[in-house]
Amino acid sequence: MIDAKYIKYVISVCLFIAFAIFPGCSKHTIPVSSSSSPRVPVQKNVPRQATVPELINQARILSDQNAVQDALLIYNHALGLVQRPGAGHDAVFKKIILDDVENLLSKIDPEEIEKFSRITNLSIPQDLFDYWAGYKYARQEDFINAANILNAFLEKYPNHPKSEQVKMLLAGLGAIPFNKKRIGVILPMSGKYKFYGQQAMKGIELALARLSESGIKGLTIEVKDSMSDPDHAAMCVDQLGNNDVFSILGPILVSRQAAENAQTLGIPMIALTQKTEFPQYGDYIFSNFLTPEMQVQALGSYVFHDIGLQRVAVLYPNDKYGNRYMQAFKNMVDQYEGQLTAAQEYDGSKTDFSDSIKQLIRNTGLRFQALFIPDLVSRINLILPQLVYHDVKDFTLLGTNLWHRDSLLKETKRYNRHAVICDGYFSGSVNPETAWFDKAYQDLYQKKPGFLEAIAYDTAQILFMAASADDVSSRRQLKEVLQGQFIFDGATGRTRFDETGTPSKRLFLITIKGDQFMEINR
Repeated sequence: MIDAKYIKYVISVCLFIAFAIFPGCSKHTIPVSSSSSPRVPVQKNVPRQATVPELINQARILSDQNAVQDALLIYNHALGLVQRPGAGHDAVFKKIILDDVENLLSKIDPEEIEKFSRITNLSIPQDLFDYWAGYKYARQEDFINAANILNAFLEKYPNHPKSEQVKMLLAGLGAIPFNKKRIGVILPMSGKYKFYGQQAMKGIELALARLSESGIKGLTIEVKDSMSDPDHAAMCVDQLGNNDVFSILGPILVSRQAAENAQTLGIPMIALTQKTEFPQYGDYIFSNFLTPEMQVQALGSYVFHDIGLQRVAVLYPNDKYGNRYMQAFKNMVDQYEGQLTAAQEYDGSKTDFSDSIKQLIRNTGLRFQALFIPDLVSRINLILPQLVYHDVKDFTLLGTNLWHRDSLLKETKRYNRHAVICDGYFSGSVNPETAWFDKAYQDLYQKKPGFLEAIAYDTAQILFMAASADDVSSRRQLKEVLQGQFIFDGATGRTRFDETGTPSKRLFLITIKGDQFMEINR
């Protein structure tokens, strides 16, 4: 049986030849007059009563002469003609014209495509210009323009016949080989938060030294200053995207636009943020920081699993910080099937917490075995003596990383017994990687490091070490390795990311003995 497509093709060719040889047979002509719309320029060398085949032939001649804009204008006239109501052989000539247009667009620069597409009232469909501009930018390795145009294409034409091809092109952008020894860094090196940027940079510099010591040589970073502005950080992502970096560390101050830019470019980004929603902006987006959810999970595992307690209570400030921790703690208790005997709020703007403490006593009858107080150490130093004054004692105190301050040792020395504090870093830990980092940092900078220096140190090593694997040769492969396959033991403990880019970390638990913080070995 003869294929129907073949028959259609033969008929199309025959009709085209017939109309080309006998132009008078075509009843559809385009008069080229001075009254034509100025928005769509008209070629002067088009015959005044040109038929569709004549227009196609003339466009092909101009195309061969590299008169691209002129050829496209004539194709545009021809397409407008065959799309008139009642025109004969519309489908045949429309296909010929569109095929010719695509062939022409495939041979010219994307800038020229975009220039022509900005002419208003064109008959040539805009989707052809969008597709070929994106395709040509991708071929030129202009990844930002390619990604922007192709992603916009999918949004505008979700059911387009070329949508699968566009998705493959976008996936291919992530498969382009990169410099495995070069990462981009976005930190606030100036502005309101420059101190945090400077702290993080010290950790990154130490990571480079450690990796070099371990045999991974020739590593480089390109640092961009976010100027303490989340919007400027998004601009930094675009700049790094064109500068041959294989991944991005940072920013600290994040924005959704920064994540979307990295996702569009297909660059793995690990931001130093506790915003749990940040990794949800794309599969190339990761975070690595200490979060409330991590802390209550670590405390819950210790309380319910390690020491076998069952009844807990929460005393929390009625502010954004306190409410977030209270809700996270409540969810954790449900997960472990423990008993939350009370969740009592207090006004953090006051210094007398007697009313809230008395209410806690009434609600619980002091039947709880552990009390969680998520607050600043300055308020903890006021609350702990007042708890003892009201005879609320002999239970385990649970605190967040904000408790991990020397003032807790000095100002509440008689009241901080049985405290269990969670933190993302503990100077003096028995963990070998933490001990190495702590000593090396103090030797280099003559001061003790904190969590920010340590997490930046770990994150730099994660990105470089994951990329150094023999089976990682593209950004997409780096992203896939990070999503669950890569486990890293560093200064902040063990870290791995799930398929969403959310980190899972084994945090440090700390108690107080005498006048010192001591690590709880588990």
